Amino acid sequence: MYCMVICTDPVNSFEARTLEAMAARQFGMQFAGFLNKHRDQLSIERSKNTGKIRYVYLDGTLVLVLRPEEGFFSLSLAGAAIVNELETERPINGIMVPDDVAEFIKDGKNVFAKHVLDPWPGIRPAQELYVCDEKRNVVAVGKAILSGKDMKFFKRGMAIKIRHGINDGTSETNDP
Repeated sequence: MYCMVICTDPVNSFEARTLEAMAARQFGMQFAGFLNKHRDQLSIERSKNTGKIRYVYLDGTLVLVLRPEEGFFSLSLAGAAIVNELETERPINGIMVPDDVAEFIKDGKNVFAKHVLDPWPGIRPAQELYVCDEKRNVVAVGKAILSGKDMKFFKRGMAIKIRHGINDGTSETNDP
């Protein structure tokens, strides 16, 4: 274990396989394969109370936060950029918004259904998503309120509750 500002441990093979399986279930096999390929660069921070994995870092950068009450990951902006890059054809774990709307989303504003461009129909409510502009630059991360089909159908209402925008001024470190 090494401690600078944040105390992290390297992952052992069992923990790495567990993280990869959880990532595959939530974000797909491409992301799980990415974690496997970069296994030696991964480190974890454990909960002070339970000793269980809470935060996952890649080369010292926070990429995933494990939500223990649900058993799912929250994406950091860095993690979202990785998932976005791996989804080459279209966003599956994310959505696109028009560039002019992306400017507001960057500040941490929520995404409304009328601004979502061609969402993947398999998006489920409460799914962890990233938001990108029309050039596929990640601008925010959050949680889906509507399904992908509903985002396409509805013209009113919130589609994604934003947790972090790239300009919102909140520190992402250890903040799900």
